[in-house]
Amino acid sequence: MKKDFLLFKISGSAVMLAIFLLATHGHAAGVKTYYKQYSVFTYANEDILCEPYQVKKNDWLYKIFRQKGEISESDFPRFLDIFKKINPRLSNIDAIAPGINILIPLKKIDKQTYHEKKPGVVEVQVVEFSSVPDRFDIRPFIRKQTIQAGDTVSDLLGSQFLLKDGSISQEAQKIFTHLNPGIKNIDRIYQGSPVVIPDPAILSQPWFESFLYQGRENSGSITQDPAEKISNPALPIISPQQMLQLKRYAALIQGTLINQGQMHFPGKTEQPDLILDLIQTPLIESKDGKRTLILPSDGNGISLGNDLVKNIKAYWKQIKIQKIDKTISIAEALEKDKSSLADKVTTPSKFISTLLSITQYPYTPDEKISFSMGTIEMNASFGRIVRTDQSDLLINTGSVYGLAIEEIEKKGYQILTISPGLTMSELILTLFTRLGYSTWKNPAFTTSGKVEPIQGIYVAKDMEKLFFTRQKPSTKAISFLETENIQFLILNQ
Repeated sequence: MKKDFLLFKISGSAVMLAIFLLATHGHAAGVKTYYKQYSVFTYANEDILCEPYQVKKNDWLYKIFRQKGEISESDFPRFLDIFKKINPRLSNIDAIAPGINILIPLKKIDKQTYHEKKPGVVEVQVVEFSSVPDRFDIRPFIRKQTIQAGDTVSDLLGSQFLLKDGSISQEAQKIFTHLNPGIKNIDRIYQGSPVVIPDPAILSQPWFESFLYQGRENSGSITQDPAEKISNPALPIISPQQMLQLKRYAALIQGTLINQGQMHFPGKTEQPDLILDLIQTPLIESKDGKRTLILPSDGNGISLGNDLVKNIKAYWKQIKIQKIDKTISIAEALEKDKSSLADKVTTPSKFISTLLSITQYPYTPDEKISFSMGTIEMNASFGRIVRTDQSDLLINTGSVYGLAIEEIEKKGYQILTISPGLTMSELILTLFTRLGYSTWKNPAFTTSGKVEPIQGIYVAKDMEKLFFTRQKPSTKAISFLETENIQFLILNQ
């Protein structure tokens, strides 16, 4: 049985927290009274009544918030802000797992008018009726109609829904609004629009008042065909080849491509959900939490619609909407950069250690070098490359500067200062040039009379020949490198 609730405040003022009016008419199967605890959370200097809730199977945030409270209906972004604040342990509000406990912000209250059982917790009496059926079968009592020129709501409803003066009764206004949530103003209806009209026989049904005062939760589930929900406009199909390129792009940025299923975004009050079809408009989530919504391109300027875009941006603050052509272009550029060592070096000492692991040079990444500044003895940390034919080379990553450099050089060391923000390519060229190697970017070799480039950097000194790359060379390139006795190293930071 579907259950309705009367919630009363249990203090001397006897002010009701909320009332859903019921028509009992002797139909009540029973009445049960009990007490329920609610939390009170302070947000932006306002007291917010919050309901503890355990997530059930197939629950999702939009479904929960559309069923509960005033805040979610009046201001969705504010509801989300409050929801995140009062559920700090919920790292991803898109993934609420069954069994976890959360708090749902219901409404703004004056905490002083409630009895606090303990700080931050109020107790409310619940009077529970079990007279309302699971489902109101109103289908025999409604008809669908298309508005014609000159139609008015009073004409469509008929005399039994009107008062003596010809105006529409409050009862009739309420049921018409329930059945037609898309119509905000009954004085403004438009030719060609579909409407649902109640039959006068509905007024005599024993469950009519219960249905009338329950609001849109039940009426929506009956009168709204899922096929009538607002989805994306007709968008071009993303080809399998384009989807493969999007997957490669997501992998390059260490992100995730989401291209299956639908995401529902709430419409305006009493409006159906707005639906984002992820097959038509895939979503890429990067590692840092940023999201890019991919819009197919067809040259006709098709968009998602202002309402859907507005609601998406209200829910996801860091969202970028980007056409697929531009995304694929960025992916190709990134892929080229990855193969040509264009990433910035994040940990220079570790990267240098990797580079020198296949050379003749011993390397210590953290060597303490002592020196004097006047009468003060000091130490500084450097990477140290041991060279047999000349002074050792110290690698300074920027922590030592000024007179200290001069004092250390007086001790017979040479110093190479690595600027912050160098790319892998720039650091390789800087380091090996200083060590006396000749260097080439993206060298080429000849096979079967055809010149083929290899993405990477080639360095050579005396009999030592080295090649650094970000991707595994082709079979032909590997054969060439081995024939020429060139050691190669595939680099990853």
